[in-house]
Amino acid sequence: MKNSINLLFRTLTLLLTLSTALMGQSYFNALFIDQLNTNNAEDMALSGANTSGYSSPFNTFNNPANQGQFKGLSVTGSVAALATNENRSYPAIDQFGDRVTDNIYVVSRGLQSTYSAGISWGTGKLGVSMASTPFLTPAFFFKEEIRGSLYPPNVNRDPLIGYHHVEQTGVIQGTGASLASSFGSLLLGAGVRILHGIGLESQFGVSVINDADTSALASGTTFLKTETWSLDNSPLVINLGVIKDLNLHWRVSASYQSKYTLESQRQSAIPTWDSTLVYGPLLSWNADSLLLTTEIPAKFEVGLRMRPSNPLPTSVYISIAYQDWSQYSLSYGDSLADGTKIFDYPMQETFTISGGVEHWVTEHVPFRAGFSWIESPLADKLAQSRFSAGSGWVSGPFQFDIAVQLSTIQYTFTDIFTPTGLTPNVWENVRETNTNYSFSVSYKL
Repeated sequence: MKNSINLLFRTLTLLLTLSTALMGQSYFNALFIDQLNTNNAEDMALSGANTSGYSSPFNTFNNPANQGQFKGLSVTGSVAALATNENRSYPAIDQFGDRVTDNIYVVSRGLQSTYSAGISWGTGKLGVSMASTPFLTPAFFFKEEIRGSLYPPNVNRDPLIGYHHVEQTGVIQGTGASLASSFGSLLLGAGVRILHGIGLESQFGVSVINDADTSALASGTTFLKTETWSLDNSPLVINLGVIKDLNLHWRVSASYQSKYTLESQRQSAIPTWDSTLVYGPLLSWNADSLLLTTEIPAKFEVGLRMRPSNPLPTSVYISIAYQDWSQYSLSYGDSLADGTKIFDYPMQETFTISGGVEHWVTEHVPFRAGFSWIESPLADKLAQSRFSAGSGWVSGPFQFDIAVQLSTIQYTFTDIFTPTGLTPNVWENVRETNTNYSFSVSYKL
């Protein structure tokens, strides 16, 4: 047992050391296409694949039927931190036209915290859960150093003349309740959440340090704009679920998440589409406020749980989710300066395939690992893989869980800020790596 525990913690230490990402392309988060399924450590460690089994009040929103056989009382709280690291580079070409290397000119880092709380009660045939957990995030962090130009003999000593800033923070939280009942081997459930914003803020600007040479900056003067915004409506998200036990070892499930609409009055960070790009969007900074109405399509998911006949308890989870993002739409209450009235980008259908394994090393210590492959609605090249792992400790009525989820993505995109008087004609390489950490505590009676 001691060797197993040592191996477990060495594995977690390695994962934390190599940690690289939870979500890719955060620049596109203004479109709200990146959903945070949960920040509960147990669910995160299984990569959200455990829709066929109850783990906490939070995962009842993925499939509310999973609490149909829950018995007792459970109170759970979670904290999570999302760390983002983004490098942007451009190719260095020699006199022969060969690509020598990629020069990194932007290194952006950011950290955002989220919180969850929930409670479940059940009789073994009837289960009820209430919870508040993060649902969406527009998080994006960008800071670019701008260098001036000097002449020989001052080669490679270009002075720092200023910075470009872009930052989006906050979360859209989902707060609601779910109900489920057991009819023998059949479990049925339904849930509803109300979405509301917490700490939603957009900031952008230019800081001029040396105004003697500002030709490389997008502005010759210092300005910094901060906009605090909120949801103008109270979107409802409805979840329906069904689970069928086939025998002692196999269980199948299906769930449905309704489409919903987000409305917000925004001035900055308005997503627009440039038809010359391989994929969008661009962020438009407007002088006037606009009403943004975003339609997010429904999601369907099927799942499987297998419990083999092992001496030590083991559960294997698999889930497949489908969303038709061609039904996505973004419209503006007023026209933009260029006459744009809708975000008319050809989104595509997407599948998300997730798998997870939970193995109890002892009756007090579990080991969990998960993997997800996620298609992007914007482009095939933006598909990403997520890796996760976690463990925990059970002590009487208390259970403590930790998890980390990792991923990375690399793509090409145009420069966010263009030097004054120039037109961007070279795609820059973007490499984004994020890490999501989670710690959860549960009290069960």
